[in-house]
Amino acid sequence: MRHPSCCDVVASRQPTNQNPWHRPAVARAVSHRLALFAGALALTLLPLAVPALAEGSGTTAPVILGHKLAQHGGETAADDHRDGPLKLPIGQRVYRSIVEVEDPDAIRPGTTVDVWHVTLGDEGPTTRRLLRRVVVVSEAAAPAAASDVVEPAEEADADAAGESADAEDHDGFFLTRMVGLAVGGGQLETLRMAEAQGVLRLRPASLSSTGSPLRDLARNFVGNLFQPLLLFFFMGFAVPLLRVPLDFPKALYQSLTLYLLVAIGWHGGELMAHLSSGELAVAGGMAAVGFVVNGLIGLAAVWILRTVTPMRQIDAVTVGAYYGSDSAGTFVTCLGILASLGILHDSYMPVMLAVMEIPGCLVGLFLVSQLRRRGMDELGNMPGERHYAGPARVDHPEGSLLSPKILHEVFLNPGLFLLFGGLVVGFISGRQAIEDPSVVEGPNHLFLFIFKGALCLFLLEMGMTACERLRDLKTAGWGFIAFGLFAPVAFATFGMLALHAYSLLLGHHFELGTYVLFAVLAAAASYIAVPAVQRIAIPEASPTLPLAASLGLTFTWNVTVGIPIYIEIARWIVATVPLAG
Repeated sequence: MRHPSCCDVVASRQPTNQNPWHRPAVARAVSHRLALFAGALALTLLPLAVPALAEGSGTTAPVILGHKLAQHGGETAADDHRDGPLKLPIGQRVYRSIVEVEDPDAIRPGTTVDVWHVTLGDEGPTTRRLLRRVVVVSEAAAPAAASDVVEPAEEADADAAGESADAEDHDGFFLTRMVGLAVGGGQLETLRMAEAQGVLRLRPASLSSTGSPLRDLARNFVGNLFQPLLLFFFMGFAVPLLRVPLDFPKALYQSLTLYLLVAIGWHGGELMAHLSSGELAVAGGMAAVGFVVNGLIGLAAVWILRTVTPMRQIDAVTVGAYYGSDSAGTFVTCLGILASLGILHDSYMPVMLAVMEIPGCLVGLFLVSQLRRRGMDELGNMPGERHYAGPARVDHPEGSLLSPKILHEVFLNPGLFLLFGGLVVGFISGRQAIEDPSVVEGPNHLFLFIFKGALCLFLLEMGMTACERLRDLKTAGWGFIAFGLFAPVAFATFGMLALHAYSLLLGHHFELGTYVLFAVLAAAASYIAVPAVQRIAIPEASPTLPLAASLGLTFTWNVTVGIPIYIEIARWIVATVPLAG
């Protein structure tokens, strides 16, 4: 059987009938582990607390300046977040730089623009669109040191990607202006890298609307569905179907898993370094919302499965625990798709990946303990189920929430350690980069520039694994298959509604990508943390059905059809109940 992740490997030990808490040596070992965990947690939270104390309650983190402004020696931009009457979304910063503008009269605070990149190649100037619909925060004349007139730039012929309608020919000169743009972390990195290689140019934003909402929805859905990342997943999914003799190297898959988790943590921590104390408090509140949401989803999944399927109660509880957790693979896929589409998300979402993984484990352990108290036999059968052999004679101390193995697996599994470790390192490095940007240049080349390429290979293997897991569904029944396909949409919608209610309560705007990532975390099913906990604490449950649902059905649904659907649902929610002011 293929193991879905290197983080799933947990050393097996011989079971014992003795309660481990009754042995002094084990009790001392547990106390030492808890002390180490408390110390690690304190070290994790210390970088978050120190900048908050240093900033005070009424200040924000410094704004990162564009390369061109730094070269021309412009004044400090510490107050850029107060430029104009606009209120920036949480996690956004003002990127101020000298840019070309095609229509100076159309570039005003509050307007939206498309950002293009102009480079000079062997065949002349070429342009490509970097970002769509970016909000202008401030606009002023360029400093005297900068040239007000730029040489005329002729547009290159449109490429096969369909940009011909957007790349119009222009004659004449383009004026330069000092413009401040509201950008998020991903856009910030895109602009910084682009400016190092060419010139930025602003055009009034193009709506690209067909005039029909349904047609626009269909066009957006199809465009989101056939992203390169998803095409690699489709290619991997076809490998078992076509019986291609391809065996993806296990060592390479383990390396990709390690890289992606650390890269997510690094980039999230680097961006969180620029958040104010108030924004970190908002992130803490969102973590609480996410924890409750996934806990409720786990309970709801158990109830639905017991209602629509003939599954054993122990199997329904286990599958529900999988859905009360989340999926790192789905999360990184969604990150790549959002980056490809230029959709922003708030920088602290990697923290949500770690937090929302835990509720499913706790829900599963709690419900299984209730089943054991009600007379579950040694094979997991309950009274009234076939093959029930009477109450088990031996309790399972490993199923306790206070079991040292369970505590270690829930809070210190390899996936969480890599993610949190990357967050802490990225946060500390990001704080240092405020004074010296060269601190993060080397790691950014590794963790940002090749992220999408590594993700393509990761999805190739995940497609192969997902297709193979479908074979385990032959005896599951149509009710179970329908649950694996349609329940994620309901869970994702519930998650986005809960997040929007939190947004309305605070009066703060969250990015569209934040809604989509939150939906993915609510809709996904675990295939890393919960399987490891299941092997230790719930050995009576089926090991194949939960993974068949989480990988064969839900993962496949989410990364192909689900994410485009969640993007459109998120747009509908935000447009239907907008944030006042």
